[in-house]
Amino acid sequence: MDTVLEQPRVYMTKGYYHRLLTGCGVLAALMFALMGGLVCTDIFLRNLTSISMPWTVEVCEYLLMTATMLAAPWLLYQEGHIRIDIILRALTPTLRAWADRLISATGLMICVLLTWYAVDVALDKAQQGSLVFKVLVFPEWWLILPMLIGFGLMTLEFARRLLPLGPSDDKEGL
Repeated sequence: MDTVLEQPRVYMTKGYYHRLLTGCGVLAALMFALMGGLVCTDIFLRNLTSISMPWTVEVCEYLLMTATMLAAPWLLYQEGHIRIDIILRALTPTLRAWADRLISATGLMICVLLTWYAVDVALDKAQQGSLVFKVLVFPEWWLILPMLIGFGLMTLEFARRLLPLGPSDDKEGL
């Protein structure tokens, strides 16, 4: 299949992996909607009443990072990431397939490194017992979890793209 020029492939319509990544996309969308609602509510309350929600900016910062890290694996799964089509279109289908594999291998290496680093930082912050002191107070390692999950899922997706599928192109079993 020509992955550059055709519509995104939606694989496992019933598999756990498909449900997991679709859930990530839905959760990210809900988080973006929640951010919009929180900001609008805070502005409305500050301008028309004496009520303020001082935690809104901080919560939106955390939601933005978490939603982004949940949306990234879903986008990769849906083949929705940005590509430089002008170069890939100039290649033959065989070279395009090799370029796709090279891109996936590079993405895999980068995501493995970032996942490992996120684990290392999360463990370090947990061992130190460091806390975030803003409007909300909580363990700092909690902020690393979305990165660990996001990069971990992207690692799985890049690895899945590199695995041969065998004679059939059916990926229902994952």
